[in-house]
Amino acid sequence: MTKIQLGFSSIEKYSIKLRFVEPEDAAFILKLRTNEKLSRHISPTQNDLNSQIDWINLYKEREKLGLEYYFMTIGLEGQRFGTTRLSELDGDSFELGSWLFDPSTPPGVAIKADIITKEVGFDFLGFDYCTFNVRKLNKNVLKYHLGYKPQVLFEDDMNIFFKLNATSFKKHRDKLIKLL
Repeated sequence: MTKIQLGFSSIEKYSIKLRFVEPEDAAFILKLRTNEKLSRHISPTQNDLNSQIDWINLYKEREKLGLEYYFMTIGLEGQRFGTTRLSELDGDSFELGSWLFDPSTPPGVAIKADIITKEVGFDFLGFDYCTFNVRKLNKNVLKYHLGYKPQVLFEDDMNIFFKLNATSFKKHRDKLIKLL
């Protein structure tokens, strides 16, 4: 894994803010991860606040080492909307994940958060590629990601694994930003 320190703990862009997840976010994250509808397309989470706090504290150690960045997406008035994460920072690529948003999130916010997260990986951290996977049954998210024209790496029974280069991201990002 590559160790890269970000020069900031939050970034404000496109009328939202991404900041590093903190232990105080545990209850909100647990609410998202245990929501019956939202959890259909993610790995299972134990409904235990102390376990979530412990996980975040362990993450904070990886963050300090520059190994991973887990963001809380918030509105400019401070309301929490959801999460997104950069991990597996290695060589010329990073992995996207933990893209999970409250159902009451205003339209476009989750997409803006995804765009900012990719910009952090490509523009701030200087990676050439990002990888991610999407559950095959998560049709809306799959359709969104296919809009960037990523390369399909492989599939298993549940997921499709992708690789997206910075050039393709930037080309399709600019079109999306105009729509948002």
